[in-house]
Amino acid sequence: MGLIQWQTVEWAGEGKKPLVIDAKAAVAEMLAMTLFVIMGCGAACGFGASDAPTRLVVAFAFGMSILVLAYMVSHLSGGQINGAVTFSLVLGGGLPWYQGLANLVMQLVGSLLGAGILAAIVPCDADLTGNLGANVVNEDFGVGRALLAEAVGTFLLCMVVWEVAVSPLSRAGPNTAMAIGFAVFIVHVFLLPIDGCSINPTRSFGPVIVAHLRGCSSASAGGLRDLWVMWVGPLLGAALAAFMTIFFKP
Repeated sequence: MGLIQWQTVEWAGEGKKPLVIDAKAAVAEMLAMTLFVIMGCGAACGFGASDAPTRLVVAFAFGMSILVLAYMVSHLSGGQINGAVTFSLVLGGGLPWYQGLANLVMQLVGSLLGAGILAAIVPCDADLTGNLGANVVNEDFGVGRALLAEAVGTFLLCMVVWEVAVSPLSRAGPNTAMAIGFAVFIVHVFLLPIDGCSINPTRSFGPVIVAHLRGCSSASAGGLRDLWVMWVGPLLGAALAAFMTIFFKP
């Protein structure tokens, strides 16, 4: 049936139901994250996101990638494709913690795999970001502003997920992925000049690790240094969205 069943152990207590992890959902998240990193970060590598026209192209690539991939895997995993979204759903009770953990781990694997494939496609000299599209805080903004911007951007995305995809009052129907994809697009337009736009810790993880291991001479040293911003900011925004949904529950 495509399910891996883990029997409870000592901490579960007698008579408790076993934890059931949907393996198809976790693998779907890995596949979607792999493709997301290749397409989104690949566009960043090819266009550079250094001025308004190229940033618009890269923002569109990230947004449309999420839209397409969410349609592709929504019936398998819900189409989270984002560790912050997964975290928000777990906090808000929309996803069991053990399924959320499995999805997160597979998203991280997918991010590494996608970055590895992208590194095999794009040589160092052709990578206009220098680091496979890894996120680096713009010094003109600084860490504090980038952290706040990541929290705000992720809050918007997670609120769209909660109220459009999860809420029983939503009327989006088959257009759910479209709303989420355009939310990702809008936030990228805002955040690309600040830190390359993460709002997705698992998307940020693979490119910075693989870029560091690849060791291109053009690679920025700021990717690893700033990686914590791409985790803490989005997770804070995701948590706020989860708590905010309490007020909107029917």
